[in-house]
Amino acid sequence: MSIRPSSFVIRLCAALLCLLPAACTGDTATAPAKPATAPAATAPVAFDSTAMTLKGKAFTMEVAESDAQSERGLMYRDFMPDDHGMLFVMPYADTWAFWMHNTRIPLDIIFIDRAGKVLEIHNRAALDETSRGPISPAQYVIELNLGIAQKIGLQRGDIVEIPQKYRRN
Repeated sequence: MSIRPSSFVIRLCAALLCLLPAACTGDTATAPAKPATAPAATAPVAFDSTAMTLKGKAFTMEVAESDAQSERGLMYRDFMPDDHGMLFVMPYADTWAFWMHNTRIPLDIIFIDRAGKVLEIHNRAALDETSRGPISPAQYVIELNLGIAQKIGLQRGDIVEIPQKYRRN
């Protein structure tokens, strides 16, 4: 003797089976969508730029003045032309420590006092997360591709002309 299910039970099972794939994928299909903008860590940060001359060589410098700009710096970049760099205009003179977190370009980091005098030049490897800063308080910091400071003859004690718009005294 065999048992035959009623047509109601068959329809109920069929309906449940149709819902099963949706239920199984419900977690991923209804997961919150990624934000329209990238997370703060990788969201674009806009920088102004300015012309500067270092040891007679012209450079285009992106300028980091805000906290967001200073925190981002040259992170997430794979290339920077040799005649480009970044000028950090710090809110006050201090022994600012820099690290190379998410910075894929090896850099010369040049610490400069309020008067424009080069205090120290640190040669930094890409992705080195060691925090290092100058012994004396710096008001400005310039980042150039690794080796450019030496190539143009920039050294400790040299005077760098900070554009008037960015001078802090």
